[in-house]
Amino acid sequence: MRRAYLGLSVVTILALALSGLAQSEAENNAYRAFYNEKDAQKKADLGEKFLADFKESTYRSPILQTILASYYQAQNWPKVLDHAEKLSSELPNADAKFKGTVYTMAMGAAQSQNNAAKSIEYGDKVLAVDPNNLPALILVAATIPQATPQDKTANDKAFDLANKALAGVAQYFVQAKPAGITDAQWTQARAEYEEQLHSALGLILFNRLDYVKSAAEYQTVTKSNPKDAVAHFYLGLAFRNQAADASKVLVDAIKAFDAARVAKAPQPEIDELDAKRQGIQADFQDKRDKALDELATAVAIGGPAAKQARDALENLYTTKNNSLEGLDQFIQQKKP
Repeated sequence: MRRAYLGLSVVTILALALSGLAQSEAENNAYRAFYNEKDAQKKADLGEKFLADFKESTYRSPILQTILASYYQAQNWPKVLDHAEKLSSELPNADAKFKGTVYTMAMGAAQSQNNAAKSIEYGDKVLAVDPNNLPALILVAATIPQATPQDKTANDKAFDLANKALAGVAQYFVQAKPAGITDAQWTQARAEYEEQLHSALGLILFNRLDYVKSAAEYQTVTKSNPKDAVAHFYLGLAFRNQAADASKVLVDAIKAFDAARVAKAPQPEIDELDAKRQGIQADFQDKRDKALDELATAVAIGGPAAKQARDALENLYTTKNNSLEGLDQFIQQKKP
């Protein structure tokens, strides 16, 4: 299940620089028309025509660069990815700053197309030239556990990136806020970054079957943003799985208690086993009821998590109550 994440910052259009004398008046005129065009899509179209008409032009590289920025402005994501690939192969000796700009645009385009593989690929390329790039750290850390939940190595990498990003966010937001940004906007931006990262950690830990730590991460998210349906959904699943683990322990505790009574064990031993059984049963019921609450909240909020949350909720609710009677009212009570 994919989440929606913050978009990347708008990338400044790359500067055009004349790289040599044109070979003909036609080439000069075509280049001038391209250079003077202000509309992003029209500029990209003129650039494409120029490259087709003048395949050996000395303007090729700067035009490719500007076409990429124009397509990014026009939000033509397939073209951004296409030209990023061309630039990657045609400018192998470009400096790190330029490569970072190209890869950042491609990463944003891949994210906008929900292309997980390309998002990770270009995110990794951004981090190769700028290891502390926060948007890339966040995007790669958040995408890996969704795209490859069973890949332990990839999830371990995402775990490290998410923790690095959390430290980076803390460091970034202690500085003075930029001009034109209100205190509320500055606070909200930090909260959203942190929510994304705690969600990523929650999913990584969920994939590791560490449901206690996963629940703790998702509780951090729902405390910050009570209307995050996906976080409530995974929190419900984490509690449900904890309840399932507790139920297995409870079965053993009940068997031990019954066996002691049948064997007429000393009363203190029976009392101790009974107390242990009751404690495990209380823990099981607590986790089950928390799972019901969180899944019902996810259904009440709606969105992409609603159907899966409803399926899980109905199953657990029926197990507890032997029917679905009263379920809709229960869901309405949980609406934030």
